[in-house]
Amino acid sequence: MRGNDCRRYEDDLSGFVDRTLPERRVNQVSEHLVRCPECSAAVDELRRVRSRLNSCRAAATLPETLAERLQGIAGNECDQPLYLAGDGPRRHSRGGRLIRGGMAATVALATLMMLSLALAKEPAVVGDPVRAAREQYSLALTTISVGQGVGAVQWARERGARPGAATQLSPRTFDLGQAVPIDENNAMIRLGNNGQSITYSGRQRVWLMDGDGVHRPNDVEVDVVAGEGATLAVLDGTGERFLSWFVPTMGCCSSLAETGWQFYTYQSSDTVAGRSASVVEARGDGHLVARWWLDDDTGLPLWVERYDTTGRPTLVFGFVSINIGTAQLATDSTQPYPMESVSSANTSGWCVGLPECPLELGGLPLVAHASSGEGQNVYQRLVYSDGVRTLSVSWTPGVLAGGIRVSDDSPGLPQVSAWQVGDGVVSVATNGPRSLMAEACKALPKPQENKYGLLERMGSGLGRLVGIG
Repeated sequence: MRGNDCRRYEDDLSGFVDRTLPERRVNQVSEHLVRCPECSAAVDELRRVRSRLNSCRAAATLPETLAERLQGIAGNECDQPLYLAGDGPRRHSRGGRLIRGGMAATVALATLMMLSLALAKEPAVVGDPVRAAREQYSLALTTISVGQGVGAVQWARERGARPGAATQLSPRTFDLGQAVPIDENNAMIRLGNNGQSITYSGRQRVWLMDGDGVHRPNDVEVDVVAGEGATLAVLDGTGERFLSWFVPTMGCCSSLAETGWQFYTYQSSDTVAGRSASVVEARGDGHLVARWWLDDDTGLPLWVERYDTTGRPTLVFGFVSINIGTAQLATDSTQPYPMESVSSANTSGWCVGLPECPLELGGLPLVAHASSGEGQNVYQRLVYSDGVRTLSVSWTPGVLAGGIRVSDDSPGLPQVSAWQVGDGVVSVATNGPRSLMAEACKALPKPQENKYGLLERMGSGLGRLVGIG
């Protein structure tokens, strides 16, 4: 059994064999080995092991001796000094390196995922699709020169224009004898004249029904120069100019659309704004739909009324004063909603968002469109009209607030339906009957939930992280 003196040198024996001890300590260990046979024998054994370890290679045979077992334990570090190849912190096995490498990769991947999610571009929320659809419809009316004054007032009110005092309107009275049936094609040809070939100026009064079921008016100053365009200036309830803009002349509309209405006229003429006007009316499903007062000399609509199923007016607009042949376009007006005529739809790449942009919808021809497929402002606008009924279709990227589909058919306003289609929202607004809305919606893409999930978010974030997408 070793004594206390041996324990003093026990930790130095490996270093003595490896020749890593300081010279002074080597001399002290050598003097001890001369006096201690047990420590000398231990040194001899360590030397044999060390010799074996120095010659270690990857062997296919199972270890049989103590030296071979030690060699197997040492592994790739068998050529290191034994005191460095123990279980201490300096020893790193291949398995340990793999574990640590895997942990580092996991941490890096988790960090990348968190960065991607943090940088992911969230889809825009379409918070009020009904209002947006009606706004697009209003601008569409002004663009295609169909009910320009109506569209101008609707758009202005969306932006805060104050209307006039509330009024309970009744249908315009006249005594022109018995109504006489006329052919639908003939009626649509007459109603398709929106005054684009006529130069005139005047003031229109537009009554729109509010949520309380009462009509409130706004006046619109109108100047139209044939072949050039029109200037529209909306006045608020106090008579002050609220806004104005210029609308270039755009061709509209086909007179071949079938309405399903029955049309009538009267043998005598009425008077509107001091001018003689013939009355054309439409009936459908057993009730009065609309009446138009058409200028006898130019065919220009001087007064228009739309009715609900009870015969109560829901929309009324017409001239309170007009001058044919004179007009002056404002030079300070802007064009808030530029659109292209249907002729440009023959080119490629103009349809954005929708699987297709039909040239006819609900029996109405496409008359104008606008789109953008670049940058942050991506959209598609389509306008269909026969000069009497108008459909406005919009597509915009985003997520519909409040569910996958919303609709509104408040009296006096264009009815609206909007729904989610994948990564975008489709909306339709029209002044036509419910059957027209149903037919249009049926022809457009079906509702589909937005599937912007985890993978899509990560993809969006990674794209922004590396500077693409």
